[in-house]
Amino acid sequence: MNTNLKHLHPAPRQAFSLTEMLIVIAVIGILSSIAITYLGGVHRETMLQIRDQRNAQEVVGLSMGAIASGAPVVQPGDMRTTIGNLIEGRKATTGAFSGRTFRLSQLDEEEITGAMRYLSWQEDQPVYVFQGN
Repeated sequence: MNTNLKHLHPAPRQAFSLTEMLIVIAVIGILSSIAITYLGGVHRETMLQIRDQRNAQEVVGLSMGAIASGAPVVQPGDMRTTIGNLIEGRKATTGAFSGRTFRLSQLDEEEITGAMRYLSWQEDQPVYVFQGN
């Protein structure tokens, strides 16, 4: 009688099957897409915050220059009107900038509202507030 023990006890597996490999790759792909989506959202929020802070700094800088040059930009206590005046542009009436227009780049409503979070009033002049309101 010819007894072949190899058929009774197969050798232990030493590698992954193709199906197991594909499942692992699919799971890694799903996890990485979730991570990228999450990190992309965090990055977007940071970029919007930086944009709003930069717009607020620009409003303050232009307002200070306009005030020094006699351009009627600032509406004390009304930040939205002040920003609107800067977007429309106002001409300086005195000093080295006489006749020059102080103008802020076009901002949409979301950008104006975002910038206003970092603006406050001090002695009827807009000031930048780093922490936001």
